[in-house]
Amino acid sequence: MNTDSTERYADHLAAEKIERAVHSVTIRYRLTLSGAPPIEVASWHQDQALERYTVRVRTGGDELTLPAAAWGTRTDEIGPFLRHWILEHVYLEQSKLRQGCRRPDPYWVSAWRLAHPWL
Repeated sequence: MNTDSTERYADHLAAEKIERAVHSVTIRYRLTLSGAPPIEVASWHQDQALERYTVRVRTGGDELTLPAAAWGTRTDEIGPFLRHWILEHVYLEQSKLRQGCRRPDPYWVSAWRLAHPWL
């Protein structure tokens, strides 16, 4: 295998890892909170407008892109970074904790409680 195709394969694997990390955060957000602002995730293979090996996160009018070139070696940082970014761009005051959620995410429960100190 030549170096160029090896690098592309490494970028592809890194982008898939980024996508899994993003979905891990957003799925837990959706499972824990009801009525919270929606979070949309798209990756390069779903949206042709995105640069190759890039994952995009949107909420409201705000957008974050995570390209493999910048995040491929830092996937362990994506969870904390993305949770913080989402919390800065959504308002949880209208949300509720989802009834029947077997394992609510502690981060989102804590964020919800901070948004609802009177409860």
